[in-house]
Amino acid sequence: MKAGPVEIGTLLQNRNRYCVPIYQRHYVWSRDKHWEPFWQDIRTKAIERLAGRERRFSHFMGAVVLESRAKPSVRQVPSFQVVDGQQRLTTFQLFLTAARHYAQAIGHETTEGNIKRYVLNSDPILMEDPDVEIYKVWPTQSNRQLFVDIVSSENRATLKKAYLDHWYANAQRDQVKEYLSTPSMLRAYGYFYDRIKHSVETDDLHNDLVEAPDTENETTQASDNAIPKDLKLDAIWQSLLEEFKIVEIVLDEGDDAQVIFETLNDRGEPLLAADLVRNNIFQRADARGESAEMLFKRHWKPFEHEFWSQMEKQGRYKKQRIEFFLANFIAGKIAGEVTISKLFSEYKSFLRSERNSTVPRYGSVQAEIQDLEAYGQIYREIIEHSSGSPLAVFSGRLRAWDVTTINPLLLRLWASGMGDEEKRKSLDLLLSLIVRRAVCGLTGKNYNNLFLGVIADLEKKGWSYENLSAYLVGLTSESGRFPQDAELENAILSKPLYTTLGSARVRALLSEIELAKRGKKQEDKELPDTLTIEHILPQTWRTYWPMNGESQPTDEDFTQATFAVLEDGTTIGRIVRRNRIKQTLGNLTLVTQFFNSSVSNLDFGVKRQEFEDQSILMLTKDFVKKTSWDEDEIAARGKALFEHARQIWGTP
Repeated sequence: MKAGPVEIGTLLQNRNRYCVPIYQRHYVWSRDKHWEPFWQDIRTKAIERLAGRERRFSHFMGAVVLESRAKPSVRQVPSFQVVDGQQRLTTFQLFLTAARHYAQAIGHETTEGNIKRYVLNSDPILMEDPDVEIYKVWPTQSNRQLFVDIVSSENRATLKKAYLDHWYANAQRDQVKEYLSTPSMLRAYGYFYDRIKHSVETDDLHNDLVEAPDTENETTQASDNAIPKDLKLDAIWQSLLEEFKIVEIVLDEGDDAQVIFETLNDRGEPLLAADLVRNNIFQRADARGESAEMLFKRHWKPFEHEFWSQMEKQGRYKKQRIEFFLANFIAGKIAGEVTISKLFSEYKSFLRSERNSTVPRYGSVQAEIQDLEAYGQIYREIIEHSSGSPLAVFSGRLRAWDVTTINPLLLRLWASGMGDEEKRKSLDLLLSLIVRRAVCGLTGKNYNNLFLGVIADLEKKGWSYENLSAYLVGLTSESGRFPQDAELENAILSKPLYTTLGSARVRALLSEIELAKRGKKQEDKELPDTLTIEHILPQTWRTYWPMNGESQPTDEDFTQATFAVLEDGTTIGRIVRRNRIKQTLGNLTLVTQFFNSSVSNLDFGVKRQEFEDQSILMLTKDFVKKTSWDEDEIAARGKALFEHARQIWGTP
């Protein structure tokens, strides 16, 4: 390995190509975090040059790691694979192109030609493939066409014509839109062009000369406002090439590129764990003689879809979706916990066989990446739940219960050799466990270990519904046991589920019961997303819902009931009971968006007519014919709803 500092100009003036492997991530630098600090550093150096100050220190831009590639033809431009540093190299090219275009705009043709030598290789007639070899930096495929269009454009007008949709429509505002919908490379180019133009055409650089003159010469120069535009422009772009350095690391044949890559990205602004995993995979493919480009196109390309880059929050972690997938994939394979904050290390450990750490888990990188691809398709079906498959239906039903710790088990179950009907029954059983435990108020804190335990058990005994059922029945601890019908009935009849479960989960319960009540002829009909929960006996019931008996509670009774818990025959005890039972499932129903909320707190006679108008819902038909609605009616309806619930969420 050869390593040493080198000026940006020296690196780019050589007739070389710096090729970014196809599997590396796309251009991700941003304005606030990268372009603006980079520009401020250039501006500072430009001011020094214009002031004639002694330039004692170069500005370091980090490391660029290069791996020499074979040169099969004497006519080919020497090329290097960029192991690390593609973001920097790409940014240098975008900045220089912006400077070149501005030089054209002010008629500074000499500067335009000089800059071009640092962006494009010379003598295309001596190249075997000039359409490719002319570019000093050759980015990954996802960015390539845009990059080529920017750096090869004859002038700014040509580039603007090609990407007019990303320019502001106002002709007086010749700027690239600063929207996230504008490709980041184009935004970078636009940012640098605007900064260069502003500094050259205003006293931006001059003001700094006036504020801090170091010598008599500076004072004289500062008093002269007419610094030529071409001098200011040259100070800007030459500062990058002459005052900025990188540490150039060129690997020898025996150097491990991946180890060096990981070390450099261990501090500072690290890559995502998923980026490290991806690079590790394709570095190993290259080392084993497997075609990295073929594997990327055939099997990894689906992971480049924006679906996988969406941010999600699970527990205290907020990460891209692909990282949660990788964690679930590993956990499902090893039936063990995975620390997502150390995901890359977990993946490397996973690749070693559990029986013998010297034997890899996969016989080839192709087998490894095909496995990832297959499980990735399953994971996407879990998240999107739109295909209509039993897994998609299950995932849609599970959504309200927010149990993501089951995902490793779902991946393994769906990829197992079980038949379709057996898989469907298994999914129904798992949902029953989750729903029953939630309704009965049992904790979900141990679900991670519970579901990993299921995987381990089925790995030993075989993947089947019978083995799954037997395992779940055998669980006896409070953190994992399967509630039976009597416990579920008691919870539905007595627990204030609206407050203990929350509206989203109660809506899920009522929605599934609604569909079950519709019968087979209507079972394929979906419920509107706009349905909401309504208390039949309202939460504010005192004014229009008198209690049974001649005497009604006083203000003092209600005040004391606020702090009471005992339900007995006293007035206060009856208030406590009514306040609890109004939140039970028997008093809750679904209503459409057309329900007149102004009648919510009125007496039952008025509300009943409004409920009767909600004829689309079966849930309202079991009480609209009633003449009154009290605690006994609520309990009776709760009993009827339980009968549906125990069938929908059955026991093993």
